[in-house]
Amino acid sequence: MDIVRQSFAIVVVFALLWTALSFLRKKGWAKMPSWAGIRRTKTASGLLESRGKLMLTARHSIHLIRIGERNMIIALHPDGVTFLGDALPAADGKRKEMATS
Repeated sequence: MDIVRQSFAIVVVFALLWTALSFLRKKGWAKMPSWAGIRRTKTASGLLESRGKLMLTARHSIHLIRIGERNMIIALHPDGVTFLGDALPAADGKRKEMATS
């Protein structure tokens, strides 16, 4: 019977934690963790922003990030990060090209 009481206590504690988290999310005091979904992220000052991501393989991806007014294309791979170039904003909003520098 001791195991039943301990199991019941654990279930009650997790139910209370879930209820508290639901209440805090409803009030806007708790946010979803970053692993819960992919969305655009901004820092409080708006200096760093993820603009897009392309997964090539499970361990290789290309990211478009904005730092201040600069858009950069970077590649992430198991050996690290590689800067691919600057993304120039299109004048007509249709096409983006990579700057060579």
